[in-house]
Amino acid sequence: MFRSICLIIAMYTGMAACAQRVGVVLSGGGAVGLTHIGVLMALEDNGIPIDYITGSSMGALVGAMYASGISPDEMDSLFQSDLYQRMATGEIEPKFSYFFKQDAPDASMITLGLNVDTTLQMSLPTNLRSPVLIDYEQMRAFAGAAAASGYNMDSLFVPFRCVASDITARKEVVFSKGDLALAVRASMSYPFYFKPILINGHLMMDGGMYNNFPSDVMYNDFLPDYIIGSNVAYNAPPPQPDDLMSQLKAIMTQPTNYVLPCDPGIIIEPKTATTLFDFGNAKQAIADGYASTMAQMPAILAAVHSRRPKAEVQHARRLFRAKCPPVVFGDIHFEGLTKGQALYCERLVNKHNEPITADALKARYFRLYDDNNISGLFPRATYSPERGNFDLDIHVVRERRLEVQFGGLFSSRPVNMGMLSVRYHLFGRTSSWIDGSTYFGKFYTSAQLRWRTDLSSRTPLYIEPALTYNRWDHFSGFTSFFDEVKPSYIVRKELWGGANVGMALGTKGLLRFDGKYAQTLDSYYQTSDFIATDTADVTEFKYATTGLTLERNSLNRKQQPNRGELLRASIRYIGGAENTLPGSRWTNRDPVRARHNWVVLKATLDKYFLPHGIFRFGVLAEGVYSTQPFFQNYTATTIQTPVFQPTPESRTYFLQNYRASQYLAGGIRCITAVARNKFDLRLEGYVFQPYKALQRVNNNSVGEGTAISTRHYIASGSLIYQSPLGPVWFNTSYLDGLAQPWAWSLNLGYVIFAQTSRE
Repeated sequence: MFRSICLIIAMYTGMAACAQRVGVVLSGGGAVGLTHIGVLMALEDNGIPIDYITGSSMGALVGAMYASGISPDEMDSLFQSDLYQRMATGEIEPKFSYFFKQDAPDASMITLGLNVDTTLQMSLPTNLRSPVLIDYEQMRAFAGAAAASGYNMDSLFVPFRCVASDITARKEVVFSKGDLALAVRASMSYPFYFKPILINGHLMMDGGMYNNFPSDVMYNDFLPDYIIGSNVAYNAPPPQPDDLMSQLKAIMTQPTNYVLPCDPGIIIEPKTATTLFDFGNAKQAIADGYASTMAQMPAILAAVHSRRPKAEVQHARRLFRAKCPPVVFGDIHFEGLTKGQALYCERLVNKHNEPITADALKARYFRLYDDNNISGLFPRATYSPERGNFDLDIHVVRERRLEVQFGGLFSSRPVNMGMLSVRYHLFGRTSSWIDGSTYFGKFYTSAQLRWRTDLSSRTPLYIEPALTYNRWDHFSGFTSFFDEVKPSYIVRKELWGGANVGMALGTKGLLRFDGKYAQTLDSYYQTSDFIATDTADVTEFKYATTGLTLERNSLNRKQQPNRGELLRASIRYIGGAENTLPGSRWTNRDPVRARHNWVVLKATLDKYFLPHGIFRFGVLAEGVYSTQPFFQNYTATTIQTPVFQPTPESRTYFLQNYRASQYLAGGIRCITAVARNKFDLRLEGYVFQPYKALQRVNNNSVGEGTAISTRHYIASGSLIYQSPLGPVWFNTSYLDGLAQPWAWSLNLGYVIFAQTSRE
């Protein structure tokens, strides 16, 4: 077959050398495939015509962009942009990530979904990166060109073919018609990196699995006079008995023939230091592709006699793009949902069913994606000539009904704790979930039950009733979860029930009102020289509290962030009754009862600068004004008083010197972020300035010192690795005022507790 084709091409080339048609074949290769952009750029700069393109995987993406009328120079700018970097890593643009939709931070590290429709069946993630941003951007980028071509890839700016792998039928699929974005997405669904997609009931994955260099598709479909291949891929070595990945590759892929079946043609093999997933090095990869092509340009110029000046190509490109209709959606439909669920989505995305541009839709689209009942979205745009705009069909993947989370903190210090959460999703005309979570350990124990309902109102609202029990065991001399050496110094218990009501203020803002009824039970010794037969003082405080919190939060991590900002201001009323029962060290052990009412105002600013550099720094400022009265004794008062705890380590201590009714505190963070933001060297320093420090006077009674007479300091240095499970960090801290101010620890996980009654 190919021999006959070669003879035909040779005869045709001899008769019509002046009308040569040139085909370009682009291989797969992940981020290394960015070199294809440099190849196309060099060909255009030297007047080499590009009449046809075929591609697989990354080659399909680059080829489709060129065939859609996007120039190599525009690709160069795009692939170096922040938007592209986020697409490649599966992130969402910060301005489209809704803080309102985010759940309260917890210590979870692993999430597993379970099917409960029939029998419990665990579902493991099939992809490491979320494709939601790249799916939306490809739909928007290719919709106009696909419509202008009449969904015939022969009628694009340059005729185009791409290859995908049908793993249902175990065969190669060549796309020549239909939705361009869908075809490209199928071709670049790299196993375990981007989720595969369904087309006509068949599961499609990366084209490189069955044909990573579609030169045969070029011959069969286009019969060009000359082929220029750009190849950055290779066949994997034979599988090894002790190498699981090599065995999986052998099962899932077929060898590709990385040669041209016959002359005339040439293969360029760009040399670059860029690796398979090194998408952050686009500029160098493109430059390497350009240089490798220029090294072969004398041979290409000698073989290709036709010339197409760059100005002519640019003019033709402008004419094609002028035919592409603007991406405006007239009708939006949701697939994969019940009628009630579809109605909820419609109200969120386009309540009034009015024409909307892709730019205007984007914020609403990602608000829907952030919903807890939504696991994934896939958009497909189809042009309607009668209306002059597009239909948008959004396939919605529901979150698994049952979700289990595991996490906690594993530390060299005696503050270990495990975390387990079980969540059941309820999805209809509203989006709801019921969550039961528990923390277990000697230092911290908790149990919480929550029910959150998101309403599909024009202004986003949620209602969240909750019931929570918290227990902190300070200064226990234990070395593991279960071994305890001596009794506790302070044990704090809290039980509260109430509700949070939240309203979104833009993408990053939240206005939250809460009302709770709570009971705290604090057992404590006034000094550390107690013996085992002593009984502790006990203070019970039953109270009602209500608060209003205004928050703007764009921090990139729930612990130890290095980008974004947090601005929070709150006002809270607390009113209730104290009942203190003195311990065995008091002469008078009669219970003491008192009524307390007070108001707390608090403001916090946590901001990071230079978000994209290696060197970053941040500032933290916090101020508190409280009218809290004194409780029966010094320790009971300090337990109830606001506290400054700026680092994860400081939250594991009872810091009596950093508690005051009125204070100003703050500090700076100097951060060196390397290895694509995976490693942070973090240096922090803080000062705590109370207006009047609490003092122990007259046999453990409480008083206040002179205004602005004392202050305390905290310093911390951490080396942090952001592992796939969670942060691993080594820390050295200095906490002024402790008997042993210097401490060090090695940790995996999060120092995050369940919500308290005053949060």
